[in-house]
Amino acid sequence: MNILVITPFYKHDKNIASVRWTNISKRLAKSHNVIVVTQPFDDMDMKFEKYKDEDNILVARINQKTDYEKFAINHFSAATGDAWQNVGEDGGKTFREDNVDSDNVKRKLKNKILYSSMEKKAKEYASFICKNVIPKDMQIDVVISSACPIIEMMFGYELKKKLSCKWICDFRDLPFIEDNCDSTHRMRNYMQKQLSKADAITVVVQKMKEDLLKSLTLDEHKISILTNGFSMDEYRKTSTIQDDVLHIIHTGALYGGERKADLLFMAITEVLKTHPDYKFSLDCAGGNNETLIQTAEKYGLKDVVNDKGFLPREEALDLQSSADCLLVLVHDMFAAKLFEYILFKKPIISITCGNRKRSEATKFVEELNLGIATEEVTQKEDVTRLADFLAIQYERKITGKPLLYEPNEEKVAQYDHDCITQKLEQMCLDIQK
Repeated sequence: MNILVITPFYKHDKNIASVRWTNISKRLAKSHNVIVVTQPFDDMDMKFEKYKDEDNILVARINQKTDYEKFAINHFSAATGDAWQNVGEDGGKTFREDNVDSDNVKRKLKNKILYSSMEKKAKEYASFICKNVIPKDMQIDVVISSACPIIEMMFGYELKKKLSCKWICDFRDLPFIEDNCDSTHRMRNYMQKQLSKADAITVVVQKMKEDLLKSLTLDEHKISILTNGFSMDEYRKTSTIQDDVLHIIHTGALYGGERKADLLFMAITEVLKTHPDYKFSLDCAGGNNETLIQTAEKYGLKDVVNDKGFLPREEALDLQSSADCLLVLVHDMFAAKLFEYILFKKPIISITCGNRKRSEATKFVEELNLGIATEEVTQKEDVTRLADFLAIQYERKITGKPLLYEPNEEKVAQYDHDCITQKLEQMCLDIQK
């Protein structure tokens, strides 16, 4: 097959969003002709670059910014111009609640300009790809677009029309389909119109499928789960720190404090009540780590946290390899970080924040037996369970025993990118029948 992949990130070392389509594209290229169209490494770089990479993939790097985004960046320092409607009377960029109505005229105007600009960009982008990227003697069989950002969906829609081929619209994340400040619902209308033309839609978790079906009128049978995954070729030989401290590692963004670690600090506090000589360390790398430090301080555990700042992905993987236990914090959606953690074959501590009960992350950790899954909604019992888990793991470490970790290897293997790519290949064949 001749496959054209449209994704914002491909082989971007500093962006975890590139992992999915970097790994799938490499595997597809072993049996098919693959073209990947993506952004430059610097998303402000406007030059066009085309080359064959080491995996025999034809890569085209083309800037994806719309005229609207360029204008917004130049004048409002915002990628999508959200600050444009929030400029205060004093000229500052502070958001003002009293300026936001339930149906905001400025929001409607902004959205009209934004989506018109995106539509224009998508048409131009598709034409440019057909003229300058796809070899003249190649007929594309399947276009795969991967969002977010949502403009990737628009690229796929326009390319399907131009190339008269099949189109799979993949979502790694969903956009905000409903805008409560704009009764014209432009986002929802664009998605309804374009996704109804997709030959298949893939999402990474079941909840995303449910959200699409709740907001849009789509054929349920066209929507499949194509999860994120891991690649054993990224496996690193692990080497835990040989001391009398249980080292817990967290990497990734905290989304402005939306993902919280209170349950962990409460559990550590419980352990220290009966075992004051036990020692714990939480090393964290990523954004908003100050919120972890503030939370730890609330429980008198500030010295437990070590802020490593933002690390490139390769350095973050090295940090994870040194862990005794790996911490993942989840809010609402499933955390792709879990697949990265699987590589290191170490106990995982999962904490689901908010009011979600039996989250997909919880089910995943329990089904694959990866460690312990806890949730804020069942805080009382889960703090006790987590405290027991930490105490047992600490005792095993200081006595020289391996930490408890007995994953279901058969189920884990289903999430290797090799298996995920095979599922996608079959989907590509099925939609051409």
